[in-house]
Formats: sequence, C-alpha cells, structure tokens
Amino acid sequence: MKVFLIGATGGTGLEILDGLVYKDYDIKAMVRNSSKMNLDQFNVTRADQIKLVRSGVLEPGKLSDGLRNCDVVISALGTGTDNSYTEVYSEGGRNILAAMRANGIKRLITITSGLVDLSDPSTDNFFLNRIIRPSFNKIYYDMTRWETILDENCDIDWTCVRPTTLTDKKITGEYRVKENHCPRGGTKIGRADLADFILKQIYSREFIHKKPVVAY
Repeated sequence: MKVFLIGATGGTGLEILDGLVYKDYDIKAMVRNSSKMNLDQFNVTRADQIKLVRSGVLEPGKLSDGLRNCDVVISALGTGTDNSYTEVYSEGGRNILAAMRANGIKRLITITSGLVDLSDPSTDNFFLNRIIRPSFNKIYYDMTRWETILDENCDIDWTCVRPTTLTDKKITGEYRVKENHCPRGGTKIGRADLADFILKQIYSREFIHKKPVVAY
C-alpha cells in the first residue's frame, strides 16, 4: 500500500506522516519546499519509506506525475491563518481528483472544518458566528466549494473529515465521531487524534461519501 500525502509539512500533516511511518506504509509526501521537511525526525523502517515529491496542488502536471503508482491520497492541505482569497481547496481539489482519475486511484481522504456547516446547532453561538467565522470567511468559503465538488463526484471513494478546533494534545485514541455535525459538547480535537482517525479510514468503508466531524 502506497499513500500519497498532501500537506505533509503542516501540523496535522506531520502527525499523519508520523502515523503512516509507524504503520509501515510506503509514502510519497508532497512538499513545495523540501527544506521544510526533516526526515530524521521520523523512525523510518526502510531507507526509501518516504519519498518527497516537490509539487503543489495548483501544478496539475507535477501532481499527476507524483500520484503515479499510489493507492490512496490523503490531503491535509491548509492555508494556515491567512484569510486572503483562496482557491487552493476548490481548484486544488479539482486537480487532485483529475490526477487520481489519471492514475486509477479511487480512495481519497481530505480535511475541511467543523465550522463549514452552518446548519450545525453545536456551532451556532456568538463567538463562532461573530468572531471566528468572519475572521476566516474566505477559507471557509473555499472549503465549502471543495465539499460541493466532492458531492458531485461519486466515482471517487472520498471521505471529508471535519475537525473541530485543533490542538497539540498528545494522542489519546479516545474521541467521538458524528456524521456532518459536531458531537454534542465537543469543541476540540488534538492533531494526533485527528491523524489517528484519518489513518483508520484508509481501509474503512464506514464514511465513504460522508463528512464525519471529530471531537473529544
């Protein structure tokens, strides 16, 4: 099993990469700048276990070449806290889907946010509606466009994970998952536990074409 990981240098991406190494997967990690990736921090089991691919999701040709011979795509793509207008989720997502089809890859696990669904009563409060959502509205808007694109593509076995507020808490293995809406009272999830859930989806069919929200 060979996994193609997008967003490998971000906080969540690093946790996913660490989990993939621990579980002895063959990995292609996409990075825009290889100097940001220190492979010595991972306890690799084989010298060639991690291969770095210099590309970006807005470079469709390089992306398609990088996906060659992979079985699963995991996207931990993110824009950080920069709320500038972006199409990295939507246009980047289209490029991911096209590259997957070109390489005959069916399984995609991607990440958006637990705040994209305005119908979720668990996230309907003053702080989130008046402070957090407006502060990152351009990011959430493009995440929503990406989710809409996924809804229209049933030939790919996608799972769109919606994490709650991310923390650096160490892995516990104890968290709750609910489809579409946040588990009652849940507001946070550690990146390590989020990565744990994502890795479990590689072989699971439980959330195919679904949007699970993960929280403590």
